Amino acid sequence: MLKPDIRLISDAAALDAHRDRILATDALGLDTEFVRERTYYPYPGLLQLSDGELVWIVDPVALADDPGFRSMVAELAGSDSITKILHSTGEDLEVIDLLAGQPAAPSPLFDTQRAAALLGWPLQVRYEVLAQDLLGIEFPGGLGRNNWLRRPLPEAWVAYAAHDVIGLPAMHDALIRRLEEVGRMAWLIEDCERIVWRDGGTDSPLARMRGAAGLDDEQLERLDRLVRWRDRQARKRNLPRGFVVRDEALIELVRPDSEGFEAIVRQARGLSKSDRQPIQTLLEEPASGEFSRPAELNPLSAAQRQELKSMQAHVRQVAESLGVEPPLLASRRDLTRLLQGGKCDWLDGWRGELLDFSGSSR
Repeated sequence: MLKPDIRLISDAAALDAHRDRILATDALGLDTEFVRERTYYPYPGLLQLSDGELVWIVDPVALADDPGFRSMVAELAGSDSITKILHSTGEDLEVIDLLAGQPAAPSPLFDTQRAAALLGWPLQVRYEVLAQDLLGIEFPGGLGRNNWLRRPLPEAWVAYAAHDVIGLPAMHDALIRRLEEVGRMAWLIEDCERIVWRDGGTDSPLARMRGAAGLDDEQLERLDRLVRWRDRQARKRNLPRGFVVRDEALIELVRPDSEGFEAIVRQARGLSKSDRQPIQTLLEEPASGEFSRPAELNPLSAAQRQELKSMQAHVRQVAESLGVEPPLLASRRDLTRLLQGGKCDWLDGWRGELLDFSGSSR
């Protein structure tokens, strides 16, 4: 097991002492630890950085009011000369935004999980597995869901957090060599740019709600108003959306055969008495004439279902020839969205050239 050389940074003096070396690094391993169980926004617990020799464990709890810390994170994220190496960005980009105090867009980005998937590893390959495969180094796992706001942090937690970044620069170098050997480096660059700019053609929020497809356009418009209200309240109260009101309750409220407004509102967890009037007002608003049904909620015709099967078979064939998992190229959801007339930017670029669905009936 690789033993990291750790520097703890929890005050302005320590930050100043290490800032220049951090910002002078060409490729920097980066990870975050945070807590997000009962809140809308994550609470940052740690920022881990590594150049492959040193690991900096930066304490955003202690540095929360330090403008120098925010400016360093913003400068690091925005520097074109520092490659930010992460293993699966997940919610890390949102945490970096919070630490920087602004949308940070950490580019250039190198996602080791995405790079590995382009070389045939499973799409969700874990950091520990990839480190073992690429570097022959065994890192411990299993501590990711700790309360990272706890102070002082146990020594074992700090060591775990350091392990999460110490191997990233070497993994970055090894993966670059392999990607260049098979001519897929440009693919990774494109994918990472899409990740940074959160560019994926994602489904409408309504399309992710079970039961929404069975609603007519008028009911969907009312649901859309309720969902937007709930999102505003979740941000304002810093609560998960479901803690304000669950999807099921919102859908039930717009159904013509629902058990009644008062009964549903009484059962809805998280709703206060002051929520009732705005909800009722939104439900009673007349149709605007501007609402458009999300394409993802349109059912596929028999011909489209047959075409979907053909497209999936084509994706499997191309993926097999490349030695990668089919969902890396296109998931069933991606293909369905295309057939429904929705947007799916992930199927532009190198994927679009490889798959070439230009002749489909969509």
